[in-house]
Amino acid sequence: MYSPLIIVHGGAGRAYIKNKKRKEERKKVLKEAAEKGFLILLKGGSSLDAVTHAVKILEDHPLFNAGYGSALNIEKEVEMDAAVAREDGLFGAVAGIKRVKNPILVARKVAEETEHIILVGEGATRFARLYGFEDFNPVTEERLILFERLKPSYFKNIEKFKKLYGTQTVGAVAIDKRGIKAVATSTGGLMFHLPGRVGDTPLIGCGTYASPLGVCSATGHGEEIIRNMVAKEAVELLKKQSAPEAAKTIVKRMKRKGCEVGIILIDKEGNPGIAYNTEMMDYTVKAG
Repeated sequence: MYSPLIIVHGGAGRAYIKNKKRKEERKKVLKEAAEKGFLILLKGGSSLDAVTHAVKILEDHPLFNAGYGSALNIEKEVEMDAAVAREDGLFGAVAGIKRVKNPILVARKVAEETEHIILVGEGATRFARLYGFEDFNPVTEERLILFERLKPSYFKNIEKFKKLYGTQTVGAVAIDKRGIKAVATSTGGLMFHLPGRVGDTPLIGCGTYASPLGVCSATGHGEEIIRNMVAKEAVELLKKQSAPEAAKTIVKRMKRKGCEVGIILIDKEGNPGIAYNTEMMDYTVKAG
């Protein structure tokens, strides 16, 4: 029997939240997500249940860039990406989904109820309605105020938007008592992204990856994470490095390429790896 473990992250990027109370609130919610996910593991529940539930808690809170409170695209809409994966090859994702509260739950339905891997856009939303997910507007008043105050004049100035809003994604990785590992990742994407943009989160091996070697959730600049298949590369490093070493190696490698990234990782023995090359990455670990 394995010792259960869960790691939950709230995104890597710049510390753009200056308000101390809001920072503490984020930490409180991250702790809650990890504790409730860990409780599932302690009771003998699956790693997939644990990570899905943990990410759902983050999606429900407006201080995270996932679900309710997601970043707005240039048309003032929310388009969300999410994915779940398990080490046996189970994978399900949604990309560009609109008007649902918890894209991570829809992604899990894709994994378990269809023969598909990813559903996108309107098709993903229609699928969500079919399975009883109600219409929900994830746009918050705070995001609308920020949009009007700082709306872009030129989309290519991506560095400006990264500095203003970070590139934060939420995610969780876990191993249960049976030694089965799973990962869940969710995001609202980059603020002011073009309509239809798909980030790294729902792409296998990019922002989310699982294999018998380990599981990984990545956060950071999505386009660069995709180009370098960060999550898969991190897991593959576990063939010759420990989880902490692999996490540090991949993050250093991405820094040399100019990619801001953070990852959480669990290897086949249940050892954690956490690293980031950004100003901050909030995360919580629960083990026992």
